[in-house]
Amino acid sequence: MNQAQIGKFIAELRKEQNMTQVELGDRLGVTNKTVSRWENGNYMPDLSIINALCALFDITVNELFSGTRISDSNFKASADQNLLLVLSDMKFIKKQKKLFDFLSGSGTGILLSTFYSPDSIRRTIAMLVGLAMIFLSWYFKSQYDKRILQTLDVLSDQHE
Repeated sequence: MNQAQIGKFIAELRKEQNMTQVELGDRLGVTNKTVSRWENGNYMPDLSIINALCALFDITVNELFSGTRISDSNFKASADQNLLLVLSDMKFIKKQKKLFDFLSGSGTGILLSTFYSPDSIRRTIAMLVGLAMIFLSWYFKSQYDKRILQTLDVLSDQHE
C-alpha cells in the first residue's frame, strides 16, 4: 500500500464530489487537518472510518488501498496484490518480534549478571548496555504492536 497514492486518490475523489476538506471531515466526524494529512500521505484513515469513506465515495476497500479505481477484470489481481502486501508485512512483523525478544532476553540476562559482579567500570558499562537493550526492545515492541493492530484491522475490514 502506497500511502501517498492513497492520499492523492482520496483528494481526487473528494474533488470529484466538489467537497472541501472541511465538508469531508464533517461527514466523517474528523477535522479538516486530519483529511489534509490523509491527502498528503502522512496518515491513513482510521480503520473505523474506512467503510464510511468507501461508502461515501462509492468505492471498495480494495480500491482505497490500491489508490485507484479498479475495473472488474483487474479486481482479483488487485486484491491478490493487496493480500501479498499484507503477507509481506506479516513476514516483517515476525522478524521484528524476533529482534525485540532477543534484545529483551539478552538485556535482562546482562543486567542480572551485573548484580553479582564487583563494582567496576565494566559493571557500569554492562548495566548500561543491558538497560539500553531492554529499552530498545520496548521501543520495538511498541512498533510491533502498532503494526500488528494495523494489519489485523486491514484484514478484518477486507472480510466485512
